[in-house]
Amino acid sequence: MIILVVDDEAPARYAMAKMLRGEGRQIVEASDGEAAIVAIGEHSPDLVFLDLTMPKKDGLAVLGELAQRQGFVMPEIIVISANDTLKNAVECVRLGATDFLAKPYDVDHVRSIAGRSEKRVRLQHQVSALQDEMEASGARSALIGGSRVMKKLNEQIARAAKAMLPVLIRGESGTGKELVARELHARSDRKRGPFVAVNTAAISASLVESELFGHVKGAFTGADRSREGVFRQADGGTLFLDEIGDMPAAVQTRLLRVLQESVVQPVGSEELVKVDVRVLSATHQDLETAIEEKLFRQDLYYRLRGIELVLPPLRQRQEDILLLAQTFLGERCRFDRGAVAAMVDHAWPGNVRELKQRVESAAAMCDSDVVTAADLGLVISGASDSQLLFDHYFELPLTEGRDRLVEDFEKLAIERALSETARNVSAAARKLGIHRQSLQQKIAKLGIRV
Repeated sequence: MIILVVDDEAPARYAMAKMLRGEGRQIVEASDGEAAIVAIGEHSPDLVFLDLTMPKKDGLAVLGELAQRQGFVMPEIIVISANDTLKNAVECVRLGATDFLAKPYDVDHVRSIAGRSEKRVRLQHQVSALQDEMEASGARSALIGGSRVMKKLNEQIARAAKAMLPVLIRGESGTGKELVARELHARSDRKRGPFVAVNTAAISASLVESELFGHVKGAFTGADRSREGVFRQADGGTLFLDEIGDMPAAVQTRLLRVLQESVVQPVGSEELVKVDVRVLSATHQDLETAIEEKLFRQDLYYRLRGIELVLPPLRQRQEDILLLAQTFLGERCRFDRGAVAAMVDHAWPGNVRELKQRVESAAAMCDSDVVTAADLGLVISGASDSQLLFDHYFELPLTEGRDRLVEDFEKLAIERALSETARNVSAAARKLGIHRQSLQQKIAKLGIRV
């Protein structure tokens, strides 16, 4: 990891370099802004501590010059200043700085910043190695990931695909359970047969049986023609039943019979139709608790759980975050260091689905070839430190500082709500608990792009 320390005072450079030294770190120094520009070009540092007030070319001028470079990916830059005013902080962040550090700074805080940056650099190197490994092996799996847990999952999928037993796929929403089901089908001996997927939670309770088992004409009001049902559509192939934990109790009983006897009985018919289907199911529900509460049949649970595969949440496979993000981004743009930092530190409650939505949305709306943390609707980890957040307002009069703090909070909250609702103003207003008209007024006032 390469760290550049830029300060016109030699003792300050020496002290900073001393506290940052460590195994695997190369410390480079520059005594002014012009030397910093040269050092950045020669060494491509991963982290820069940049003094704001310097002769020849100050920190803002350095940031401005770097920001104007076409196709340049800004390193992680921490601006240091004895005059920590809100105006300076905002301008530095606008020009691409990751964080703003006030003198005198805390040694542990500086080391913490370097440690986080080092972790991200190491992760990026792992991602590059994983990409090379996947390309060299010619891997064509739809499940992108080179982390240890994903390698283990891929091995389990390969074995389960050949076993021909029912498979229960478990994992949080957005982890890719249907992708696993499709991969199981593609690697199985049934790959030339149909793959039929149905979300049982999305079907009206009154139509679940018809959807699964089919019906004959006139079986109920509105049944103006016969319907095969998904079991017969998947005959000779694979049927994927998503959100199986939400299936009505009455249908569970009929599903159990189909799994036991390999026959379906269309609604309104006494005929039994033989089917040859491998059933894969998925859920994010706690089925064991549902069984205890008499909401899910225990015998059906054991029928579906011939083999169990558990998908890890994205937060447990950090190595894959950047690999997935780069795949979703394609060749359209690049992530800057702030975006990388924010993605690595984000908890991803929506898992891969959330990551895909944020990256594709940012790529579509970005007005340059570099995607930032703000484009992704994420907050850089360094900015989450409470002291740093409030330090920016302490130099202002109390009333003005409070108003600025409220305004900045509202802007961040609105940006996040819009991001999480695909920029839908009505949905964002509901999420924030305010009227749509009020949200529109705030969006206009704060200059937020919808």
